Amino acid sequence: MGLANCSECGKVYVENAARVCPECYRRQEDDAEKVVEYLRDIDKATLEEIHQATGVKHKIILRLLRSGRIMGSAISYPCETCGTLIDEGRLCDKCSKNILDQIHTDDQHEKHEPQNSQRQRSRMYGKVLDDK
Repeated sequence: MGLANCSECGKVYVENAARVCPECYRRQEDDAEKVVEYLRDIDKATLEEIHQATGVKHKIILRLLRSGRIMGSAISYPCETCGTLIDEGRLCDKCSKNILDQIHTDDQHEKHEPQNSQRQRSRMYGKVLDDK
Protein backbone atom coordinates (compact mmCIF):
# COMPACT_ATOMS: atom_id res chain seq x y z
CA MET A 1 0.00 0.00 0.00
CA GLY A 2 1.35 3.36 -1.02
CA LEU A 3 0.42 6.96 -0.63
CA ALA A 4 -1.71 8.88 -3.10
CA ASN A 5 -3.36 12.25 -3.48
CA CYS A 6 -7.12 12.34 -3.13
CA SER A 7 -8.78 13.08 -6.48
CA GLU A 8 -11.43 15.15 -4.70
CA CYS A 9 -9.55 17.32 -2.20
CA GLY A 10 -5.89 16.71 -2.99
CA LYS A 11 -4.93 15.46 0.49
CA VAL A 12 -2.38 12.67 0.86
CA TYR A 13 -3.88 9.38 2.04
CA VAL A 14 -3.03 5.69 2.18
CA GLU A 15 -4.28 4.12 -1.05
CA ASN A 16 -7.57 2.24 -0.81
CA ALA A 17 -10.21 0.74 -3.08
CA ALA A 18 -12.30 3.93 -3.11
CA ARG A 19 -9.35 5.95 -4.46
CA VAL A 20 -10.25 8.93 -2.27
CA CYS A 21 -9.30 9.92 1.26
CA PRO A 22 -11.49 8.65 4.14
CA GLU A 23 -13.01 12.11 4.66
CA CYS A 24 -14.09 12.42 1.01
CA TYR A 25 -15.32 8.82 1.05
CA ARG A 26 -17.64 9.65 3.98
CA ARG A 27 -18.82 12.75 2.14
CA GLN A 28 -19.54 10.67 -0.99
CA GLU A 29 -21.49 8.16 1.08
CA ASP A 30 -23.57 11.02 2.55
CA ASP A 31 -24.14 12.36 -0.97
CA ALA A 32 -25.24 8.91 -2.13
CA GLU A 33 -27.75 8.73 0.70
CA LYS A 34 -29.13 12.17 -0.24
CA VAL A 35 -29.63 11.07 -3.86
CA VAL A 36 -31.25 7.77 -2.88
CA GLU A 37 -33.63 9.54 -0.47
CA TYR A 38 -34.56 12.10 -3.14
CA LEU A 39 -35.24 9.39 -5.74
CA ARG A 40 -37.47 7.45 -3.33
CA ASP A 41 -39.91 10.36 -3.31
CA ILE A 42 -40.15 10.91 -7.08
CA ASP A 43 -40.60 8.75 -10.15
CA LYS A 44 -38.18 10.34 -12.61
CA ALA A 45 -35.69 13.20 -12.56
CA THR A 46 -32.92 14.67 -14.68
CA LEU A 47 -29.35 14.88 -13.52
CA GLU A 48 -29.75 18.64 -13.11
CA GLU A 49 -32.94 18.29 -11.04
CA ILE A 50 -31.19 15.87 -8.67
CA HIS A 51 -28.23 18.23 -8.39
CA GLN A 52 -30.50 21.21 -7.63
CA ALA A 53 -32.53 19.32 -5.03
CA THR A 54 -29.63 17.62 -3.21
CA GLY A 55 -26.58 19.77 -3.90
CA VAL A 56 -24.65 16.65 -4.96
CA LYS A 57 -22.14 17.21 -7.79
CA HIS A 58 -23.02 15.92 -11.26
CA LYS A 59 -19.91 13.71 -11.46
CA ILE A 60 -20.78 12.02 -8.15
CA ILE A 61 -24.35 11.32 -9.30
CA LEU A 62 -22.99 9.85 -12.56
CA ARG A 63 -20.46 7.76 -10.63
CA LEU A 64 -23.27 6.37 -8.45
CA LEU A 65 -25.30 5.62 -11.55
CA ARG A 66 -22.46 3.86 -13.39
CA SER A 67 -21.49 1.84 -10.34
CA GLY A 68 -25.08 0.58 -10.03
CA ARG A 69 -25.72 2.14 -6.62
CA ILE A 70 -28.75 4.00 -7.98
CA MET A 71 -31.07 2.81 -10.70
CA GLY A 72 -30.76 4.50 -14.10
CA SER A 73 -34.40 4.24 -15.18
CA ALA A 74 -35.35 6.99 -12.72
CA ILE A 75 -32.67 9.40 -13.95
CA SER A 76 -32.15 11.20 -17.24
CA TYR A 77 -28.60 12.28 -18.01
CA PRO A 78 -26.80 13.55 -21.11
CA CYS A 79 -25.37 11.34 -23.87
CA GLU A 80 -21.56 11.51 -23.70
CA THR A 81 -21.35 12.49 -27.37
CA CYS A 82 -24.22 14.84 -28.21
CA GLY A 83 -25.83 15.73 -24.86
CA THR A 84 -29.30 14.34 -25.60
CA LEU A 85 -30.99 13.15 -22.41
CA ILE A 86 -30.92 9.36 -22.01
CA ASP A 87 -31.84 7.01 -19.19
CA GLU A 88 -29.50 4.07 -19.84
CA GLY A 89 -26.03 3.43 -21.21
CA ARG A 90 -23.52 6.09 -22.16
CA LEU A 91 -24.73 7.02 -25.66
CA CYS A 92 -28.11 7.79 -27.20
CA ASP A 93 -29.49 5.52 -29.94
CA LYS A 94 -28.48 7.96 -32.70
CA CYS A 95 -24.84 8.17 -31.56
CA SER A 96 -24.65 4.40 -31.04
CA LYS A 97 -25.99 3.83 -34.56
CA ASN A 98 -23.51 6.35 -35.96
CA ILE A 99 -20.57 4.50 -34.36
CA LEU A 100 -21.83 1.12 -35.59
CA ASP A 101 -22.27 2.53 -39.11
CA GLN A 102 -18.67 3.83 -39.05
CA ILE A 103 -17.38 0.43 -37.94
CA HIS A 104 -19.43 -1.29 -40.65
CA THR A 105 -18.08 1.14 -43.28
CA ASP A 106 -14.49 0.54 -42.15
CA ASP A 107 -15.03 -3.23 -42.34
CA GLN A 108 -16.37 -2.89 -45.89
CA HIS A 109 -13.33 -0.88 -46.98
CA GLU A 110 -10.93 -3.48 -45.54
CA LYS A 111 -12.69 -6.31 -47.39
CA HIS A 112 -12.41 -4.54 -50.75
CA GLU A 113 -8.73 -3.52 -50.47
CA PRO A 114 -6.20 -5.87 -52.04
CA GLN A 115 -3.85 -7.67 -49.67
CA ASN A 116 -0.75 -6.11 -51.28
CA SER A 117 -1.81 -2.54 -50.58
CA GLN A 118 -2.38 -3.47 -46.94
CA ARG A 119 1.13 -4.91 -46.68
CA GLN A 120 2.68 -1.90 -48.38
CA ARG A 121 0.99 0.52 -46.00
CA SER A 122 2.33 -1.34 -42.99
CA ARG A 123 5.95 -1.16 -44.20
CA MET A 124 8.14 1.71 -43.18
CA TYR A 125 10.93 2.92 -45.44
CA GLY A 126 13.71 5.22 -44.41
CA LYS A 127 16.88 6.67 -45.82
CA VAL A 128 20.16 5.15 -44.60
CA LEU A 129 22.66 7.80 -43.61
CA ASP A 130 26.42 7.28 -43.91
CA ASP A 131 28.48 7.85 -40.76
CA LYS A 132 31.30 9.61 -42.65
